[in-house]
Amino acid sequence: MRGLAEYIMSGRLQAATVAVLFGLIPGMFIISGATVALVTLRRGWSDGVQILLWAVLPAGLQWKLGNPGAALILLGIMLASLVLRSTRSWQATAVVLVLGGLCSQLSLPLQQAYLDRVGEAVNTLQTNGLALQMVVDGEVVTANADQLIAALLQFYGPYQMLMMLVCVLLGRYWQALLYNPGGFREEFHTLRFDWRLMAILLVLVGAGLYGQAPLDEWLMMFCMVPILDGLAVLHKVVAYRSMGTTWLVLAYLLLFIAAPAFVVLGFADSVVDFRKRLVAR
Repeated sequence: MRGLAEYIMSGRLQAATVAVLFGLIPGMFIISGATVALVTLRRGWSDGVQILLWAVLPAGLQWKLGNPGAALILLGIMLASLVLRSTRSWQATAVVLVLGGLCSQLSLPLQQAYLDRVGEAVNTLQTNGLALQMVVDGEVVTANADQLIAALLQFYGPYQMLMMLVCVLLGRYWQALLYNPGGFREEFHTLRFDWRLMAILLVLVGAGLYGQAPLDEWLMMFCMVPILDGLAVLHKVVAYRSMGTTWLVLAYLLLFIAAPAFVVLGFADSVVDFRKRLVAR
């Protein structure tokens, strides 16, 4: 990772090369997005925009094929990185990321080519005789095409937001690795969101849980911020008690099946500040 980060920061040509090549390789888009984040965080908007324009080239090819998602993610990464660079506040950055996810979700009606591709994929599955089931009003039922398409499209915004977040985190990690060794670890261990932001998110989550449309479809985006806070608490506790990386691996595996626990931990930490109490104890 360090070698790649050093290569990216050795010049604009090198950074542009990484942004383009990894943008073309399926499954490696994160490296392209993190390159944009790293250059923006370190050198500012001028250099960041230049690398963004190069990274948009392979994203533009996907757009031409009917999927503008990669281009939207790159734009969100750029904006979030600029905010983090200028404010040094993960709270402000988190707001940008949530808004980025919401804008991506709201842009779906304008992406007819992408909607058609999703519909074709679902129809192909059902044509091949694959019965797909989902939970509706507490009952397991066989989903029809429209229900399945609607369910899949609910993940669009959260996926976009998650990719933005991961790329910005990786870019920040690379920046610390090169110019402030150990800085990312300290920054993440102290990551904690203001109770007022968390109170707003809690109200939105509560309204969504009670079925208030369209908040009920945006719950995953609202929950990512408290999950990030909860993960920061976990990392701090594991490091403070020298528990080893095995506990972190288990925790991330648990995240996939017990995400609400991390959401609750994140919300509670904004009020209680578990890390302060841990150190005081």
